[in-house]
Amino acid sequence: MLSKQNEKIYLSLLGIVSFISFFINLGIRPVGLMEARNFITAREMVLNNNFLIPTLNGILRFEKPPFPTWLTAIIMKLTENFTNQWLLRIPVGILGIIFIFLVYYFIKNFTENIFLSFLGSFVASTTFMIIKVGNENTWDMFTYVLIFGSITFFVKGLKSSKTREFIFAGIFLALSIMSKGPVGVYGLFIPFLLAHIFIFGLNEYKKNLKNIIIFILVGIVLALIWPSIVYFKYPDFFLSVLKKEENTWMNSHKKSFFYYLDYFIYMGIWLFFSISLFFKKWNEERNENKNFSKLIFFWNILVIVFLSIIKMKKKRYGIPIFMVSSIGVGNICYYYYNLTLDKLKKSDRFLLNVQNGFILLLSCGLLGFIFITQYLNKNFQIKYTFLLIIFLIPFIYFSFKNLKDKKEYFLKYITLGSGIFFLIVYSISSGFISKNFVDKQQKFINAKNIKEFVKASNKEEIYSDSYGIMDVWRVGKEIEDYKNIESLPEKLIFFSDLPEDVKENYTILKKELYFNEVNELVEIYFLEKNKEPLWKES
Repeated sequence: MLSKQNEKIYLSLLGIVSFISFFINLGIRPVGLMEARNFITAREMVLNNNFLIPTLNGILRFEKPPFPTWLTAIIMKLTENFTNQWLLRIPVGILGIIFIFLVYYFIKNFTENIFLSFLGSFVASTTFMIIKVGNENTWDMFTYVLIFGSITFFVKGLKSSKTREFIFAGIFLALSIMSKGPVGVYGLFIPFLLAHIFIFGLNEYKKNLKNIIIFILVGIVLALIWPSIVYFKYPDFFLSVLKKEENTWMNSHKKSFFYYLDYFIYMGIWLFFSISLFFKKWNEERNENKNFSKLIFFWNILVIVFLSIIKMKKKRYGIPIFMVSSIGVGNICYYYYNLTLDKLKKSDRFLLNVQNGFILLLSCGLLGFIFITQYLNKNFQIKYTFLLIIFLIPFIYFSFKNLKDKKEYFLKYITLGSGIFFLIVYSISSGFISKNFVDKQQKFINAKNIKEFVKASNKEEIYSDSYGIMDVWRVGKEIEDYKNIESLPEKLIFFSDLPEDVKENYTILKKELYFNEVNELVEIYFLEKNKEPLWKES
């Protein structure tokens, strides 16, 4: 009974922490290129009332499967809002919270230890890169969280031999593929299977062979519905997109094999704990469940190797590494939390002291940064400055106190305190930075122009012979490519330099300045067709 009561408390705490992680700063960052593509495609789905055939600025868009875009389009439809980035990021925020609970149940499936499950989930919800990608409505978070869900139900199915669990695993598999193709399967599921079979053997797989076949069939059949529809409707175009994507993965963003080996930097506050994950023997000696420790170690290594083999690399593509590493760091936190000072080994003390020094360094450095910037800029947001100072002072006090006389609370402070420290600092400093830097920059660049532009574009068509996807997002509707247009309407909006034939036949009603997606200054022209020709026949 006590265990069930504790579990309710842990789950409630995880709900609060994950909400803070994934929602408190959801609308802070400006929309990036990948998000803009998703938002524009969702907008056109709603406006054109066509959810099956995605378009980007009116052009067929099959490069990415549509599941994340469908969710974004549903938010647009329900809220009737096409521009509020906080609202449009709700799907990825919810997905981030789901991931935290999936981590909890994944660990519980293997260990039956609810506090260890809580700590692993807590670490995941306070890991920098997981939060960062969980605040961006792009395809990456969807495909990996959903495949993690597939793994969680798959493991549960192996233990219980219930067909229902494998069907759920198959649904999650299909949704992952419908989010970004098979990258989740390759980057997270296959490494897990190899590590799991290596540690636990094939007995559970042989016993559940029929259910595993059901899992695969459910996943593949559901995942193939949408591509089959678009293939039969646009076979040549669909195949050309597949060829183009294959070429992109082979030749774009090519990085070194060792590109992801600095991943621990993006673990944020868990940087030093994540480095210790590479010491297999050290981790096994400090984990009461040896097989689970081995599984996480080999899974982590295989994920890094699998992702490193692929030529195309970006930091956000490394999400699987952060997912698996957070579970490993949770194991280390559990070890320290349940330890007493007299049982600490030399290496244990070293890691604790490094972590304590890291918190102290970050606290003092951030406090110094606040005072310097406040001194240099008197218009800084006082609210965020005050909040940061109030929360940083206790961490500085306890960190200094730990240097002098270590007591039992030191172990609890380092484990739970590290995550709480990061969550507080990240939540407040994001608002601090946005209000003092990002907002001002955005207002400087586009505030007046875009307001005018969007307002006018409700009535007039927009044309250009030089534009980017970010421009399409900012203006709020499709931009017609002037080069592909045979005739122009009576009234229109044109941005970039006016072609000669447009100059001859149209009167400029108004002109605005605008910074485009690469921050080049261009002019927006509000035009009306000349009622009479400017020349007469003699």
